[in-house]
Amino acid sequence: MEILDHIIPGVTEVEFRRPSVKLFCICISVIFFICVFGFSHFMGILFKTYRTLDKKEQIFWNLAIVRAVYGILCTVIGIWSFFIDSELEKDIVFGTTPTSYFALTATVGFFCFECLAVSISDIVYKRFSILLNIHHWISLVGFSILLIEDSSHYFGTRGLLLEMSTPFSAVCWIFLKAGKADTLFWKVNQFLLVHSFHLRSVVECSIWYVTYKHWNIIWETMPVAFFVCLYTQLTLVTFWMTPYWTYKKTVQMITPVDWNFEDVKTKTKTS
Repeated sequence: MEILDHIIPGVTEVEFRRPSVKLFCICISVIFFICVFGFSHFMGILFKTYRTLDKKEQIFWNLAIVRAVYGILCTVIGIWSFFIDSELEKDIVFGTTPTSYFALTATVGFFCFECLAVSISDIVYKRFSILLNIHHWISLVGFSILLIEDSSHYFGTRGLLLEMSTPFSAVCWIFLKAGKADTLFWKVNQFLLVHSFHLRSVVECSIWYVTYKHWNIIWETMPVAFFVCLYTQLTLVTFWMTPYWTYKKTVQMITPVDWNFEDVKTKTKTS
């Protein structure tokens, strides 16, 4: 079942394999996320909390909104891939569908926007997150190769479900900056955020299991470039990123702290 048929009638007839179509969809995706970023800023200036934030924090606020929107898209596509789709399972290396093309071109567009925005922010404000940059740049390269090779959409769409934590993370940070960390809503959201990281581990283990089950065909037919990106990223998120973020968000649930901008807080106190 193609969910695109229910959202945009006729879109499944588009020739997504054509490079020009892929590039067009990626450009539309980048423009969309730029618009979300701009809309978030113009809506934010209507609220006192946003206006009192440091410029660096305002950018992070808007990026959080963009990531939340992308995270919702990924969650929908990921659920479709796990529980509804049956076409990609027929060929886990070279199977494709219009929905998978739509989701993955949107993903490449998102990471193009994200890598550019984060890089500019890091250079201007002289702050650098190793985990975030590794995750985003490997994702951009990996998903780009996936589209170029027209392969591994099965792993690509299932991997999108790892972004299920992003909307909860965005809400966590925004409410924390708004001074609402003592509210029931924030605590419930934080509980769901931590639990989403537990579910990320389930998703990661399922991908490892599929790898084990279909190892011969993966080893023999999967494009080498994507193989390296996929299992480098999967190893990092399984054994480093997800456990670390799970720990950090669990601690944050008990002690509400914004680790991203402790330097801003220190400067505010000393000034």
